[in-house]
Amino acid sequence: MIPAKIRKSVTNLTNADLVTTAVWEFALDEEGEEGQDETTVRPYPVTGELDPSDGMFVVRATFQLADDTVMWGYLTPPVPGDASLGTLQPVIIAADGPVLFWWGSIEPRPSDIAASYARLGKSSSSSVFPVRFSSDTPIAGGPVQGQLPGFLVLEDWKSGRTRAVT
Repeated sequence: MIPAKIRKSVTNLTNADLVTTAVWEFALDEEGEEGQDETTVRPYPVTGELDPSDGMFVVRATFQLADDTVMWGYLTPPVPGDASLGTLQPVIIAADGPVLFWWGSIEPRPSDIAASYARLGKSSSSSVFPVRFSSDTPIAGGPVQGQLPGFLVLEDWKSGRTRAVT
């Protein structure tokens, strides 16, 4: 059973939250409420398959690093035809905080990359990349799966071309 009124920033989700509730919905209809903004999510009860066209969600996902370490986090399930990594924006929830793989148009600094490796408990890119991921909840159209070659930076808005940084 999902508690009645849980609201938190998506960046504050924990693995415990994802164990309790595999699907979280962005509370965009509550954006004007005190303490809430466009990052606020709430538990989303779903029976059967989640239809990503019903709203904006994040779903629990399993991640496997290059050295076979398994970690958990979340991703945004895409609507049909848009499974780009910029849409999925996969995130690992590590003990010391989230590890973002999608950086948009801002390239991560070397200190950002080092901090991400530290959160993952790794010292080099070879033990992390490629990262394979898969959604853990039934989604219309099947599970969302993919592979990350590095931390991704958008190079061209028109083409959607990205570049991996490790």
